[in-house]
Amino acid sequence: MNPVRSTHMNILQINTADIRGGAAKVAYRFGKELEKEGHGSVLLVSRKYSLDDNVVPIRPYNDFKRRLLKKLTYYLANDIDLFHSDHILKMNEFKKADIIHCHNLHSNYFNLKTLIKISASKPVIWTFHDMWPITAHCAHSFDGALKNSGFFTCPSLEIYPPIAWHNEKYLEKIKEQVYSKSNFHIVTPSKWLADKVGQSTLANKPITVIYNGIDTNIFKSLSKDQSRDELGLPQDKKIILIVAKRGQSNPWKGGNYFQNIVNKYKHRNDICFIDLGGIKEDDSMPNLKIVPYINDEKVMAKYYSASDILLYPSIADNCPLVVLEAQACGLPVLSFNTGGISELVEHKKTGYIAGYKKSEELSAGLEFLLSLPDHELKSMRNSSSIGASQNFSLELMAQKYLELYSSILYD
Repeated sequence: MNPVRSTHMNILQINTADIRGGAAKVAYRFGKELEKEGHGSVLLVSRKYSLDDNVVPIRPYNDFKRRLLKKLTYYLANDIDLFHSDHILKMNEFKKADIIHCHNLHSNYFNLKTLIKISASKPVIWTFHDMWPITAHCAHSFDGALKNSGFFTCPSLEIYPPIAWHNEKYLEKIKEQVYSKSNFHIVTPSKWLADKVGQSTLANKPITVIYNGIDTNIFKSLSKDQSRDELGLPQDKKIILIVAKRGQSNPWKGGNYFQNIVNKYKHRNDICFIDLGGIKEDDSMPNLKIVPYINDEKVMAKYYSASDILLYPSIADNCPLVVLEAQACGLPVLSFNTGGISELVEHKKTGYIAGYKKSEELSAGLEFLLSLPDHELKSMRNSSSIGASQNFSLELMAQKYLELYSSILYD
C-alpha cells in the first residue's frame, strides 16, 4: 500500500468559489478525490454555489454586499488588506486541518496579511492559478516586463482584477511585506509559471510543478457519429469548436483571432464552427453555430468528441482545463504558444502550436489539421486521449499533492 495514501490527513482548501471558474473546479474536484482516498477535505470559499456540506462559506455575503465590496476595492485600488479574514484561524475547520492549501486569494474576500498568521500556525501550500501573486493587481501581465521591485508589470489598470488608479507601489509593498513574513510552499500548474515565479520577488520560496487534473472517467473519447446524432450536429462537416465564457467576444481567450478565422472560412460549406459559450448569433456567418454555455460535464464530453478541432487562441493562460478535457476526449488542439499550453499540447502530434499572437501561423495550423489524412487524424486523436489520461488525470494530480503534503508533514 502506498504509505502516502494510507496516512490520514485533514486538508483545508481556501478559494474564491467552489464550482464556477477554472481554479474553483480544480479545488473542488481535488477535494472530492481526497475524500475518495480517505482524507478529510473542506473547501472554504467566498462564494458557494454547490450544495456540498464540505464546502463552507468564509462568511455570508448577499449579492448587494458583494457588488458593494467589488466597487469599493476598485475605487480604492486595493483588494489585499481591506477585508477581515483573521476569523479563519478560529474556525473548527482550520483547527482540525493538518495542511492549509490556498488557491486564488484575490477577488475581494481575503486579507493577505492573514497569510502571515495562518502560516505561523499551520503548513501552507499556495497553488498559483494565475500571475496575481507576482503582479501588483492583475491576474496576467501578458507581455509585461519584470520590474526592479520583483513584480511583473500590469499593462492596464483594467486588467482583471481591475483598479481605478495607480496604487501599484502600495500593493507591491504590502505583498512583499507579507511574503517576507510568511512561510509557504508554492505550486504552479505549469513550468512556464514556475519560471515566472523564479524570476520574481518569490524566487526564494520552495516551488513544485503539479499540473491540473481532470476526471478521465467523464472526459474520454466517445463515438463521434453517435455524439453528433445526440447533439443534432451535421455528420458531413468538419466541426471546429471554441469553448470560452462569452465565446468569441472574450478578448483573453483570443476572440478576435477566432473571429478572423471564422471570417476567412465563412463560405466553406464543409466546415461548421461551434461557439460554445457564445452570446450573439451572426446571420452573416451561416456556418457558425452559437451554443449557450454548458455546465454538464457529460454533455461537454460529447461536444469535444463530436468535434474535429478545438480552436483555442487564448492570449492569457496557465494550465487550462478546456485543453486537457478536449485532449482527453481525443480532440486535437490548435492554440498559440501561450503560458503553459505548449506543455500540454505536443506540436503536430496532439495538436498544433502557433507562435504567440501570430495570426498567420494560427491559420496555417488550421489548414494543417484540416488537411490531415483520416489515418493521421485518427492517430492524433488517439495520442491526445492517451496522453491526457496518462499525464493529466485527477488521480495523478491528487497523488502528486499527497506526496507533497506528506513530505512537508513527515519528512
